[in-house]
Amino acid sequence: MQRVAGIALAVVLLSVVLSPLQRELYVGDETKYSQVVREMRAGSFFLPTLEGSPFTHKPPLHFWMIDLLTYAFGVYSIWPFVIPSLIAFALLAWLMWKLGGPMAAFVCCTSLLMWGSAQTARMDVAFAALLALAAWMLQRYFDGQRTLMIASIAAGMAFLVKGPMAPVIAIALFAFESIRRRRRPRSSEALALVPLVVLPLLWLVPAIAIGGEAFWREIFYKQTVGRAVGAWVHKSPPWFYIVRAPFTLMPWFFLTVAAVVAAYRRNDERAKFAVSWMLAVLVPYTLLSSKLDVYMIAMLPAVALVIARYVDDRLAVGSWRLAGEAVSPPTANRQPSTEQWGRHANLVMLALFALIGMAGLVVKPEHIKEQEGAFIARTDVRLLFLILLVAAIVAVIVTLRGRLVTSTIATGFVAIAALAYAALVLVPTANELASVRPLVHALEKQRAAPEEIGLYVCPHLWVRGMNPALANARHFDADALRAARPRFIVARRKNAQEIEDVLRGYERVDELRMIGKWFDVYRR
Repeated sequence: MQRVAGIALAVVLLSVVLSPLQRELYVGDETKYSQVVREMRAGSFFLPTLEGSPFTHKPPLHFWMIDLLTYAFGVYSIWPFVIPSLIAFALLAWLMWKLGGPMAAFVCCTSLLMWGSAQTARMDVAFAALLALAAWMLQRYFDGQRTLMIASIAAGMAFLVKGPMAPVIAIALFAFESIRRRRRPRSSEALALVPLVVLPLLWLVPAIAIGGEAFWREIFYKQTVGRAVGAWVHKSPPWFYIVRAPFTLMPWFFLTVAAVVAAYRRNDERAKFAVSWMLAVLVPYTLLSSKLDVYMIAMLPAVALVIARYVDDRLAVGSWRLAGEAVSPPTANRQPSTEQWGRHANLVMLALFALIGMAGLVVKPEHIKEQEGAFIARTDVRLLFLILLVAAIVAVIVTLRGRLVTSTIATGFVAIAALAYAALVLVPTANELASVRPLVHALEKQRAAPEEIGLYVCPHLWVRGMNPALANARHFDADALRAARPRFIVARRKNAQEIEDVLRGYERVDELRMIGKWFDVYRR
């Protein structure tokens, strides 16, 4: 079964390179990151900027990697933006194999949040991989090995990838495990805080010296304290992640519940460590005012380890095994009803997948507003839901006839099969819906020179093969737009009333739709 799990993992690893073969950067963080990278190449490498102002939302390590890759692939290739995530995904799979065997790697990589993030320009997978390395080193340290300093270095690097939640999670895991084991911290362990603090400061101190007081206020009061206690975006109640867990842990939510219960019934120390790891992510992020589903990606490796221990003890090999622990047959350490819980959990998830597939096949275009109605009626989209339905039915048959381990592999492949089809067939359509290609085409149709364009509440411009000069189109706030009065203005329709006085001298010459929102092109 290890060989089957290994082959299944290899297929999943290959599947993440399908969408980058065709897709664009999508509106949101990805197009914003493209502008950050363009400005880095223009001279702001050490202190990344966005539209000339220091970019304080994220530390620079991820952008440094993208920037260096653009010298090999070019700024308008998708590969510099996705290669860091793809490499991190492969490294995470290797780490999970070392920690919990092929099943742990398979479960982690088929978590839809992880699988999808691996194909993006975001830094979440790299963040999760570095924290997984830190957690592995902490586990070995609690087993008596001298690996605490390595854990600290990994968490410090994770800070440089995504920010201060990395040391918070690492320290929380250390604290939760110390409490669970009733172990008092030692004074010598304080030395491990040195790389955790020094590594971020190697960048932060020079960055503050370059950016000045305004940069310090932005990064500390808004991006750190502000997100923690008074977020201006993504503000959600404390129960946000609990309510969203069936989505963020898909397709493994129900199996996770069964696995956590089984871990404590079996008194499985390794699974209990993974539960501490889950709490070390969940609790700090719950206490923050700012909340997003993607923040839970750091918890998915721990979820995978709990499930791997539960699904088949023989697959929990390597350093994840207890010191001196013998690998027992799958039934030796499992009560007869326990495996049934897992199969029932998979059946519930498969039933949900089947319902989604059926709904996609029977829903009518008039049930869905605007362009999405016509989209759902297309044959290639209907085929996506048919694949999901058929895969779910096949997995149900496997679950009813096979062992829990085969049921889990089948369940993991259901959504991946449908999404791999989407990556092969539907990405061009997604590009028209979610990228800035419609906006670029609209500007090209007007034959607008970049210096004549003013963008108001618009995404940054990036598509494959785009004329690089278009990147010089400026983004304006309302006051600057009144002063500049460019020949062309592109404004989000919802915000057009904010510049109503400016637009009186303009004629609307085109309209377009991106990410479900309408934009208008005006010409003076």
